[in-house]
Amino acid sequence: MTKVEFEDLSEWAWAIRELPSSIEAIYIDEDLILAGDKEGNIVCWGSDGELIWKQNVGNRVENFVLTKSSENANLFLVSGLEIFGLNSSTGNIVWKAELEGISDWVTVDEKYQQVIVTSSVFDIEYHDFIEGACWRFSFDGQLLDSYKMDEKAWHLYSDDENVILGLGRPRNGILTVKKDKYEHLELEDSPICCGYKNILGHSNGVISIFNNRKIKSQKISDSAISAINIQNNSFLISDQFKKLFYLVKGDILWEYQAPEILSLLNGVKSTELNLTFASTRTDNGSKLFLLNSENGSLIFNSNSKNSIRTTSSNENMLLLGMDNGKILILEMDLLLRRLNQKNGDEEIDEGRKKMLERLRKLRK
Repeated sequence: MTKVEFEDLSEWAWAIRELPSSIEAIYIDEDLILAGDKEGNIVCWGSDGELIWKQNVGNRVENFVLTKSSENANLFLVSGLEIFGLNSSTGNIVWKAELEGISDWVTVDEKYQQVIVTSSVFDIEYHDFIEGACWRFSFDGQLLDSYKMDEKAWHLYSDDENVILGLGRPRNGILTVKKDKYEHLELEDSPICCGYKNILGHSNGVISIFNNRKIKSQKISDSAISAINIQNNSFLISDQFKKLFYLVKGDILWEYQAPEILSLLNGVKSTELNLTFASTRTDNGSKLFLLNSENGSLIFNSNSKNSIRTTSSNENMLLLGMDNGKILILEMDLLLRRLNQKNGDEEIDEGRKKMLERLRKLRK
């Protein structure tokens, strides 16, 4: 295990980009990189790191989703009270619409050519969410309908057949959207608190997998699930007991005990290794870990004084969005090569120290 200074990690980055304020949304695929900050700034770069466009939507940017089914508005995001439809090639705002409450999540229903958005209302007196809503828009911004509910949606996902919302109290369970039909499905008698794609994490430590309208549940922990991700067909799951679980075909291959709750998980790879990235996220900074996905062995860890707010990965690229507005773009082969060079230098330094010690003894 190697402790790496975060300043060294920054120097080993493939590239560093910066926005004016805290990075709240980030996205990478084979063609482009997107980042949005707390003040509504959005920047798009090409896969080579070159700037393509800039935009500002006036409020905190929460998440991005793209579609290839629309030529005009094909990049959708939520910001503050609004949903925006942008052109991904130019960054131009094609349309926007105001929601009731704070906008939370957005996804694209490719089958029925619609944008699904969720929002929620937070009551300061009760210190809890008291209302939620699901909104359907056409790709050109026409409001199709809205569905009001007593629950906040803590997860939103769309695949070729279904759109699913993971609900909190009082109903819990899943809300499915099929074109203009809404249906509630009961799950564990426990609120959903997080999710990734069709995997939902519950506050009682159970995960529920929704597939072909069938639900399979599995107990993972005795505490609430904190974060979920997928690497190939394996699951990365963290909990409130500060543990990280790596599941292969439903069996736990290995566990890793972290010093704090791991809120951010990513599967990434180098030429030779499948890697697991995990990070804490607090107001006082972040602790980050890179592990070998085959056995859970720690490759290195590091501490950042600035908090890692959000992450995204694609193949061998890992993006870290920081609360100081910086975006570290890490390429895994380059990162591991620099790490090996650092370890080699330390071995040389240790050898030099032993030689000098022998020389000092000879002089006595």
